[in-house]
Amino acid sequence: MENNETRGTKAISSKQLIALVFVIGLGMNVLNLPALAVMEGGRDGWLVMLAVAVFDCVALYFTLLVMEKLENARCGKVLKRVLCIITGVVGFFWTLSKLALIMGELRLFYGGTVFENIDWFLFLVVLGLLIAVMGAGGGRGLGRIGELVLPLAIGTVAVLIFTSFVGDIDFTDIFPTLYNNADAVKSPLKFALWSGNYPVLFCFFKDVRLKKHTKLFATGAGAICGIAATVMTLPMSATYGAITHLISYGSNVSDMNQYVGSYNFGRIDLIIFTIWSVVLLIEAGLFQYACVRSMSAAIGKSVPWLYSGLAFLAVYILLNTGMSCKFKLFEFATHYAAIPAFVIQLAIPIAAAIVVGIMMKFKDHKTRTEAENETRSK
Repeated sequence: MENNETRGTKAISSKQLIALVFVIGLGMNVLNLPALAVMEGGRDGWLVMLAVAVFDCVALYFTLLVMEKLENARCGKVLKRVLCIITGVVGFFWTLSKLALIMGELRLFYGGTVFENIDWFLFLVVLGLLIAVMGAGGGRGLGRIGELVLPLAIGTVAVLIFTSFVGDIDFTDIFPTLYNNADAVKSPLKFALWSGNYPVLFCFFKDVRLKKHTKLFATGAGAICGIAATVMTLPMSATYGAITHLISYGSNVSDMNQYVGSYNFGRIDLIIFTIWSVVLLIEAGLFQYACVRSMSAAIGKSVPWLYSGLAFLAVYILLNTGMSCKFKLFEFATHYAAIPAFVIQLAIPIAAAIVVGIMMKFKDHKTRTEAENETRSK
């Protein structure tokens, strides 16, 4: 993506980067994906979430590794331009798909849970414009918002986990695991668009102050989010494993959690919905910012407000044509975008890390050879 922005007002700190890792991990991965994992995998839904958590942590580690190793990398102008165009185009379509899914999920949630007769034209316009402003405003503002919201998000997840385990749950219902469950094995790929969000951090390339232990702490933050999502899915797998027909696309952890906990805590889900909406809004702002950076890289000129407006317009058209209802949205996410998303989110960071590693080894070898030749000449 575009690298011509200098550090300073647009740079985010290492601490803010770690906070954003938590926010990304606590967005769709916690409230949306567990329901889908149980819907598809039944009693093996928690294994689906565990697999997703492992894939996410691997992608996060290699994403940060590439960012760290490329910190001081240099390449020719022609090669740099080619790489910018390729990463910009790929990043644009990937982030656009993510934005469409997030806004579609928000529309689905509020339409089925909160508002029955909402004006969707007005809702999507207001939501899209808010996300567009967040995306055009720069990464530092997103980093600061992530720091502020993080304690509330962690507290919300803790409450969700606690209330999930207070019901009368028979955990033996999750056994035997993976017994003729081909759907569970395929689920991490099928639901790739919901997961694998960490490569969005590439948008902060050369705009984040990576310290010595940033990579370790950030990966640990991603692992904590993955463990939390898996633990949260466990009682739901035991409860819904034999009655997956009760789950449909649009169900979320808080709704299912109320049933598991036998409604012991009243409408605490309303508080959870509020915090989740804020977290998902920040996540959408991150993808909007990444989309803007991708367009800047591909075109070669940075006009953030224009690009953010165009991205909003593209998402709005998608949501009112090809993804106008939950069935079309689900079909797009699971049939058309799943494999490309999986490749972009896992294969590309690993491949990039390998290429960068080879380049750095070659560079080090060349430097040592030049130093030895200079010593001999003296």
